[in-house]
Amino acid sequence: MTCKNCETSLRTDFMFCPACGSKTDAGRITFKKLWADVKERFFDLDNTFFRTVKTMTFRPEEVVGLYIDGVRRRFMNPMSYLGVALGLSGILFFIMQKIGFLELLDFEFLGSQSDVPANGKVMDVIMEYQTFVFLMYIPVIAFAGILSFNSRGYNLPEHFVTAIYTLAHISIITFPISLVIILFAPSVYMGYSFFNIFLMVLFSAFVLIRLHPYKNLGIILIRALIFAVLWIVGYFAISIGIHALLLLSGVVELSDYLPQKT
Repeated sequence: MTCKNCETSLRTDFMFCPACGSKTDAGRITFKKLWADVKERFFDLDNTFFRTVKTMTFRPEEVVGLYIDGVRRRFMNPMSYLGVALGLSGILFFIMQKIGFLELLDFEFLGSQSDVPANGKVMDVIMEYQTFVFLMYIPVIAFAGILSFNSRGYNLPEHFVTAIYTLAHISIITFPISLVIILFAPSVYMGYSFFNIFLMVLFSAFVLIRLHPYKNLGIILIRALIFAVLWIVGYFAISIGIHALLLLSGVVELSDYLPQKT
């Protein structure tokens, strides 16, 4: 018998392939088998996804460090984890579009005027290209990380792995809260989004501190501050870049940044 996934030769009494771990059952697909697969992948509390979420929350250095060191099957790989995060993010933005989200937003939070046309146009673009905007934060976390925390001597691609795990995890664990706010209190979403940014910076620093330990508390605090400053600089660079790109492409005009005349 041969494994249909990796073509390894198997004994006839094998239920799983010892090389790739896939089941050897090659019978026809039935609804019973489909439901069993769904339960195994998503509702088994000991499955890879839940194990990754739990460990990333409390011991992120184990998930990231083991992956970089070559242990690739104990937790979800970073791209699969990112795929889950993008899927959940897509659900949120789909709901936003369906409920007329823009009309419910309070752009006056932190002094941003609600009657400025640019706000709506920029939000439209962000919602349409939300996946691309989401991915732009990965290099921000990676570059800020390598410039502030690197006691293990990781190279830039390895810091990208750290950034992918970190960003995906924040998106996954905040999904339930974001969903509730969008459905029941969309007017406070702008305030919540700023809190989410603070949480992202805080958790990113937590991951780096756990992954790159330093003995001196003062050094840790200084490096965390450097990371936060670099992250904020990157965040504003992305925001400015989006506005500049929309101005150059003609999607937004300078007059759109002025309040509408009543």
